Amino acid sequence: MNEQVEQGVPPESQRLSRDALMHQVRQIGQVFLALVAIYAVFYALSEPFRNVNTLFTIMTQASILAILACGTTVVLISGGLDLSVGSIFAVVGVVVGIMLINFELPVWLAIVIGLATGAFCGFLNGMVQVFSGVPAFIVTLGGLTAYKGIAELLGSGQDLSRFPDSFRMLGTGFVMPISIMFASALIIGIFLRMTRLGNHAYAIGGNEEVARLSGVAVARSRVIYYTIGGFMAATAAIVEVSKLNFAQSSRGQSYELFAIAAVVIGGTSLFGGRGGVGKTIIGMMIMQTIIVGLAYLGVGTSVQRIAIGVIIILAVFLDMRNRPKR
Repeated sequence: MNEQVEQGVPPESQRLSRDALMHQVRQIGQVFLALVAIYAVFYALSEPFRNVNTLFTIMTQASILAILACGTTVVLISGGLDLSVGSIFAVVGVVVGIMLINFELPVWLAIVIGLATGAFCGFLNGMVQVFSGVPAFIVTLGGLTAYKGIAELLGSGQDLSRFPDSFRMLGTGFVMPISIMFASALIIGIFLRMTRLGNHAYAIGGNEEVARLSGVAVARSRVIYYTIGGFMAATAAIVEVSKLNFAQSSRGQSYELFAIAAVVIGGTSLFGGRGGVGKTIIGMMIMQTIIVGLAYLGVGTSVQRIAIGVIIILAVFLDMRNRPKR
């Protein structure tokens, strides 16, 4: 115990034991079974839903928000909250468009600048929240508005479209968006489960004071988690801009809510300390399957949103019921 404290690694943040790992696998299996059940219901009710292309369409449509939600998962596990990722998404899209169209930069350099922009926005969120002591909800709500304004200023009067083919390949078709989604989930999953900093996210989210007393650099870690959230928002933005072949400051609106919804539906706790990125991907797939399935049944978007809202409330209710007593 003393050795763990001296190394700054609390017991909660140690690599998962075999029993804990099996518990995580069972949880993922339960969420996956829910996805299969929902898919089966729409498969039985809607003939167009039975086309194999429907599955790839669902995965492709889910991929962009799932990439963004991977970063949101890290922030929520650590006990944080980021409402600004949708606006960061918009800023990065416009920045990448400007780099490609106005400055005619090489595709790789425009992408690097876009990723750096998203990471820097997330870094600012973390720094402000940590050193001001203002609740994350307020800080990132302010960020949501501020970054949205920046996106509008940068994109005003700009025709940011018709990008090079080498850029468009990132978002075209099924293969690249889905591959980037799974690659993002794999990288974030390895970070959370197999690195000290990732393990610290669970410790901080589980009990911040205990983590601090155990030697975890809570402030520094939080800034890094918000930076990762901004970076993943930037990754999602680049894929969407590539797919649509244009960039607009209006993109990304309410994306943060869908990301949080997917994370919660997937079983990550809003209170921190529990969750995983694999379940987030499945949670986003559940949401997209419901949206597509209801659309195929002729149900309007208003009812689709009501259905998703009810599921979110139910997921949070179950999370509160399962929350350990302290």
